Parts: sequence; C-alpha cells; structure tokens
Amino acid sequence: MKKYKRILLILIPILVVVLALVGILYQKQQNQAKSNEPKPTEATVFFHGYGSSRNAEKSMNNYLMKEKVSNRTINVTVSKSGKVDFSSQAKAGDKNPIYLVQFNDNSNTDFAKTNQWVTTIMKQLHEQGIKSVNLIGHSMGNMAIVYYLKNHVQQSSQLPAVKREIDIAGHFNGLNRQEAAFSSLNEQGQPSQETDSFKALAGLEKYYQNNSTKVLNIYGNSTGSTQSDSTVPNNSSKSLKYFVQSPSTYQEKLISGKNAQHSKLHENQEVNELLKQFLTE
Repeated sequence: MKKYKRILLILIPILVVVLALVGILYQKQQNQAKSNEPKPTEATVFFHGYGSSRNAEKSMNNYLMKEKVSNRTINVTVSKSGKVDFSSQAKAGDKNPIYLVQFNDNSNTDFAKTNQWVTTIMKQLHEQGIKSVNLIGHSMGNMAIVYYLKNHVQQSSQLPAVKREIDIAGHFNGLNRQEAAFSSLNEQGQPSQETDSFKALAGLEKYYQNNSTKVLNIYGNSTGSTQSDSTVPNNSSKSLKYFVQSPSTYQEKLISGKNAQHSKLHENQEVNELLKQFLTE
C-alpha cells in the first residue's frame, strides 16, 4: 500500500505538469489560429437620440450579437469637448464589430458640431482598418448621420464608405409640436410645407447621388389616426425619401402598435429583425 502511495506521490505532480503543458500548447494554437484570421474591414455604428445614451442601443446590439450578425461590441464615448475614446479596437477574428456611440453632450442640436464628432469617429475607424460602415440612428442620432453625409458628399480616402444606413424614428421635417411636420408628401417625398429642419438639409441629396448607399427608413405609428410615433409624425420620417437619389437606394418600413411608440422602437423585436435582415442581405 505504501508503495502505491509513493508511486502516486511521484505521478501526480508529473501529471499536473503534463496537463499544464498541454493547456499552454492548446492556448498557443488557438492564439495562432486567431492571429491568422483577417482583421475586420466592415463595422456597424449606432447613434442614440436626444438626451439618451448608448443604453438605448444595447437591446438592438444584443439581438445582433445573439443572431451572430456580429461577435464583438466596442463602446465609443465622445466627451463634451469632442474627444473620442474607444473602449478597445477591433482585432483579428472579429466579425462586423458593433460600435455603440455615446455623446456625453447628448442634447446638443448644433449639427455642425455633431458632424465634427462623427467625422472624428470615422477617421479613427478608418485608421484602425475599417473600410466600410453601416450607420444606424434613432431619433436625433439620424440627424448626426445625415449631417455627416451632407458634409462629405465626395468619398474621402481617409473615411470608410457608408455601405448601409438605417434610420429609426427620424424627424427630417420636424416634430409633433410643429404643424408643418404633418404636411402631406408628394411622390418624391417632398413636404407640402417644409420646416426649417428640412430646409437645412438642402444639399444632402448630393451625397446620395455621388455614392451608393442602401437606406432603410423605419418609422412607427403608435397613435392611430394621428399617424405619429407620439413624437415624430410619420410624414416627417418619410420625407427622407426626397433626398435619397440614385445610385443610392431607399426603402421604408412602418411599425404599428403600442411598441411603435418613439422610445420603444429601439426595444422592438420587429425592428431587431429588420436590422438583421438588412445588414445581412
């Protein structure tokens, strides 16, 4: 019996060392395999709405991660002074990394300023190897997107190309409190009464004419006969159509019911499924 105990006392440390070595070799092989995978060149970037934060983007992000549209989430924070910080960088083996942007100055409606912030983000993404992006906005996040596009009508070699754009609850011709925001639209999407918000977007069409971006415009009707998501009239959202011209493409989707309310749209399962379909087609 004592003999067996002595043998075990000798074998157990040897076995521990062997298992440790096997584990180290396995980890090295895994790391080597990952290092041989290419770094991602396409990414998806979310922009939140007025007074909000990246928390509004997390439900959509989590769904896309669960459905394997992406396998990596990175936080981007823009300070009130405009300094941009990334929580990390995309690495080899990442698939369509998702960047959740947070503007710390989240009620700033100076869109010349937000254009500077978005431009800084895009330049840094390009420097990190991202060649094309899908831009997704909710509410005022859409304005951050379209003002960025308006100010970059020609594709720059220092910025990623915008492959897809998804607008959720955009107020391109104003909000509920503005009577003109409920204006009827002609066949091209132009409102019969244009708000100052709509007029300020003049020139945006040149971006779409000079680039090939696929646009999906999602809007909600939660209030029945008023044709609104409680904050943005449907026709205000749909007026984006006026600017999106060939070779870019445009489609729109109406979400109805109580979960089509303005702030519930970014928690809506139907919206999640539309995002997945559009990002993977």
